[in-house]
Amino acid sequence: MYAMCSGLSDASHSGFDLKMMFEERVYREAMKASDLSYFQIEEMETDLYIGVEGHALKADFIKMIHAEVKSQRAAILDYEKRNPGFIHSLIPIRQRGTAAPIVADMIEASQKTSIGPMGAVAGAMAKQIGKMIALHSSEVIIENGGDIFLQSDKTRRIALYTNNEHFKNLGLKIKPYWKALGICTSSGTMGHSLSFGKADSVTVISENPALADAAATALGNRIKDASDIENGLEWVKNVPGVLGALIIVEDKMGAWGRIELC
Repeated sequence: MYAMCSGLSDASHSGFDLKMMFEERVYREAMKASDLSYFQIEEMETDLYIGVEGHALKADFIKMIHAEVKSQRAAILDYEKRNPGFIHSLIPIRQRGTAAPIVADMIEASQKTSIGPMGAVAGAMAKQIGKMIALHSSEVIIENGGDIFLQSDKTRRIALYTNNEHFKNLGLKIKPYWKALGICTSSGTMGHSLSFGKADSVTVISENPALADAAATALGNRIKDASDIENGLEWVKNVPGVLGALIIVEDKMGAWGRIELC
C-alpha cells in the first residue's frame, strides 16, 4: 500500500540497524501537488519526500532539514545505546531516564496502542521534521513510505494505493485543519514493514503523527480477514487522540470518524 497527497484547489516497525528491502517509490512523481516544490532527504533507512512552498526551497534550507534528520536519528540510536532493546521491542516499554522528544513520542504512542515503540518511528520522525519546516512554510507535506505529515490551509486529496482490485482510485479528502495531521497507513499485503495482519490497507488519522503511525500498525495487526473490520474499528475509536480510521480487506471496507472518501 502507498499513500500519496495532491491538491484539489511524510515504517512501521523497523530497526535502524536492519537492512530494508529496496522499494522503488514510483508513486512520488504522481503525488506532487502543483502548488508545492519538492525535495528528497535520504539518510540511511530514512527516506522523506517533502513538499513546501516555493519560496522556502533553498539550498541552506535543505541542508538544515538533512542535518535535523541526522540529529533525530542520532537521538534514537543514543537512547538504544543507553537502553538496549528499545529498537527491537515488539511490546511497549517504559521510558528510562531522559529521552529526546522523538523517543518520548514513540514510547507514548506505543503505550497507547500496545505495540513496540519502533511502530511509531516514521510518524515521530515526520512530526519533528514537520514542526521545523512549518517555521519556514505554511504548507507542508512529508511522505515516508505511506505515512504522511500534512499541514495545509487547502483541501488536499490523499490517494490510497493497494493491490486490491475492488478499490481502485480511492482517496481521502482532507479539509483545512487548525493543526498538522498524521495520516498513516499500514498493510499486511504490501511493503516491507512488519505486520501480523492481512489487511490490504489500514489508514489512521491523528493530530499526533507518531500516534497515527502506531495506531495504523496496531490496527492492521488485528485484521486477519473482513470479519475483523467491525471489532478493529471498535478498538481504534477508543484510542485517545485518533480522529478516524479506514480499513480495506478483501472486498470489504469499513470506516469510522473523520474519514471522507473522494
